Amino acid sequence: MKKILTLLFIITMISCDRETLVEDIISRHDDGNKKETFVYRVNDDGSKTKVRETWYYMEGMKHLDGPIVDDKRNGIFKTYYKSGVLMSEGTFVDGIREGKATIYRENGNIHYEGQYKNGKECGIWRFYDEDGTLQKEINRDLR
Repeated sequence: MKKILTLLFIITMISCDRETLVEDIISRHDDGNKKETFVYRVNDDGSKTKVRETWYYMEGMKHLDGPIVDDKRNGIFKTYYKSGVLMSEGTFVDGIREGKATIYRENGNIHYEGQYKNGKECGIWRFYDEDGTLQKEINRDLR
């Protein structure tokens, strides 16, 4: 009996600790498929806190996805080609681009990469050909 009560207590604690998440469709494509969604955490008082932003292509595949903190983009955002292949990834801090950004070709090779500081391109940006061979470097600080 003690084992059963312990198990019930553990299950109750786990279920009480779970977040309730809901998805709201913010906009739809002309054909009715979802275009932009936000995922919200439902707080204990019933209010909602935005935690994720996702965009979709008309055909239904994910186009953009990333976390939201304090109603701003925060963390790594990724974009995808319609094929599902990663197109780009970059970091946001308080809604502003910050740090490394990488853009990929649909074949998976890097197209170009560089850094952001306070939402502006900075430092050396590298550009590659279809095969991944470095073609040129541009110093964004010299503009």
